Amino acid sequence: PTSGRSEPPLFMDNATNCSVLKESKTILVIGGSIGGVSILACLLPMFLIFYLKLHQQFTYRVALYQVIAALLYECALVLSSFTPLSNGGYYNRPSENSHYPLCQFTGFILQFLFWTKLLFVSFIVIHLFTFAVMYKNIKRVEVCYIVFSVLLSLGIAIIPFLTHTYGLAGSWCWITSWRDDCPSDILVAGLAEQFALYYGPGILLLTIDSALAIILVLILVVRLYRKRADGMENSFKHHQSKALKQMVPLLTYSVAFLFLLLPGFANRVYGATPHPPLAELTLSSIVCIASWGWVAGLTLLIHIIVVVWLKRRVRRRVQTTLLNQYGTTDAATGTVPHFSVNYHLSNSSTHYSLQNESDIDEEKFFFIETATNNVRNM
Repeated sequence: PTSGRSEPPLFMDNATNCSVLKESKTILVIGGSIGGVSILACLLPMFLIFYLKLHQQFTYRVALYQVIAALLYECALVLSSFTPLSNGGYYNRPSENSHYPLCQFTGFILQFLFWTKLLFVSFIVIHLFTFAVMYKNIKRVEVCYIVFSVLLSLGIAIIPFLTHTYGLAGSWCWITSWRDDCPSDILVAGLAEQFALYYGPGILLLTIDSALAIILVLILVVRLYRKRADGMENSFKHHQSKALKQMVPLLTYSVAFLFLLLPGFANRVYGATPHPPLAELTLSSIVCIASWGWVAGLTLLIHIIVVVWLKRRVRRRVQTTLLNQYGTTDAATGTVPHFSVNYHLSNSSTHYSLQNESDIDEEKFFFIETATNNVRNM
């Protein structure tokens, strides 16, 4: 290949077979543009979480962690996409290019944030499964899991640094599997790391997460229809139905993440063969990778809308109950004050007490309600 070229070549050099795709510019522009949209899609639900003070609840914090990881990943992806377009030397060999360390650093950041997001998605599934099926709250391990996720992600991301395999991986920077960008000259160490440190464990872990998510939804559906068939009280059916509406958006993370990972996997499998890269596979790969952010942001946004709407419905219904049964009103404003609902497991009785809105914990309310009804129906 020509030394000191200022832009990616326009076609594959059949004589040397050592050139990148002629569509590289288009692929990078599309990937970077979708990454920019994903950044905005992550910022909106993050703003709503803090504006509505939902970050005070454990479930929202866990969801927020993986959206933050997705946001940072998209920022790194945009850097990885647009820097080559503004600096042609980015494509040159390390010996010819003073900017090559930036390519290596970008690859490291992408690998680190991929694992961070992956582990936080798993944490969401684990939390919801143990919470809804086993009636256990793993909130106490929150800090430990964050530290564990960051350290594990950092340790895995450092490995390609030690083996010197970070570099240009086709059109963008990551773990390279070719020597000097030549598809006919496979770099075995880089190829092995792509599958051992990224696609292999990623697909395996997301498959397990998706299976748990599907099992959890089935369990809640079976509970709901079994109690309905048995003629149980409306309270239990209502809260099981509410649990489904609240959890399904969060449980879609793992399934969506898995499907978005598969095109990249197919692209790297094809790239392991001594053939020129296919523009179609490369394009589908970067589109799916860049979509992680907006899918995560949109899913969390839907979850926030659903939960806030349900919470307002519950509040209006119980306020109506307070007014009808107790005639409780605020003399100054003529409105029903905020409340909390508490259950006693000993006799399954219910009583209402006044409480500030900021103290109402929907997650805790659901946990107590579900556990009470299970004790009641044993």
